[in-house]
Amino acid sequence: MSDSIHPDDKTGFQWKTLSSLGAVTWLVTTPLTGCSTPVGYGDNDALAGGEGAITAPLKAGGEGEGEGEGEGEGEGEGEGEGEGEGEGEGSAGADVDYATDDTAYLTQLGLIRGHLRVGHALYSRDLPDLAETHMKHPRAEIYSALLPAFKARGCAGFADDLSALTSSVLNRDSKEAVTDIYQALLANVSLCEQRADYTNAAVAVDVIIGLIRTAAIEYEIGVIDGVIDNLHEYQDAWGFTQIAMAWSRAEALSGDPQALAVAAQLQSLMSDLQDLWPSLNPDDNVDGSAARLYGAAGQAEVVGLPLR
Repeated sequence: MSDSIHPDDKTGFQWKTLSSLGAVTWLVTTPLTGCSTPVGYGDNDALAGGEGAITAPLKAGGEGEGEGEGEGEGEGEGEGEGEGEGEGEGSAGADVDYATDDTAYLTQLGLIRGHLRVGHALYSRDLPDLAETHMKHPRAEIYSALLPAFKARGCAGFADDLSALTSSVLNRDSKEAVTDIYQALLANVSLCEQRADYTNAAVAVDVIIGLIRTAAIEYEIGVIDGVIDNLHEYQDAWGFTQIAMAWSRAEALSGDPQALAVAAQLQSLMSDLQDLWPSLNPDDNVDGSAARLYGAAGQAEVVGLPLR
């Protein structure tokens, strides 16, 4: 059995298109006209102040797992989750300076959030074996590259929090205990995010584009001709789009009508992708293609042009 993702799960929070748009949607001229209500993202992903709050930047607090977690079945299914698969993560290029490049820096933190998001979702579904690699991955693949940037930006980092979360999962602590550590970790990730220009709309759009594009790379590795070839990467792609959606609801894109219009179209675009993940642990073929994510990244570039 698989952990079906039900958009109407009552335990979750439904992403909603910003309702204050009205006639301002005309400000953005793209193929994505109209702003349908996104479904399937039942995650108040790292937004402080309770469900739906738009605050700075992506803070801990109420990152509910309710995008329709079915009951977690079958621990440990799905091979191919090994750590360090050399994906498109952490590969912004040797010439990128995370100490000065806010987009690259925040995107890397978004990738960390994405891994943790998946790991927490899987643990909450009673799939701790699958959760383990996602909890280990950020430190192994991404965190070390950010250390010079943390020092330059005056951020203490969150290495101890990552270790504590991994240990809690490996020890098979209660879901409540894991969630408490997870939320504390996100609070410290947020402190590091605040060391960048997180309220800049252009930066936010570029972070969203980067997360979607990385999700496309992961999905392409994870799903080949409808068959799950690498479950870990398939799951990563979901996590990264979750964080991209969270960024579309953050403070940077809530400041004026034009930003709100762009945010709503980005939300609509990303919500249309959710059928790519009928389950986080599917027991059958997946009717999805990475081409849709690559296309979405391109569309996001066009949608975001007024702010970039």
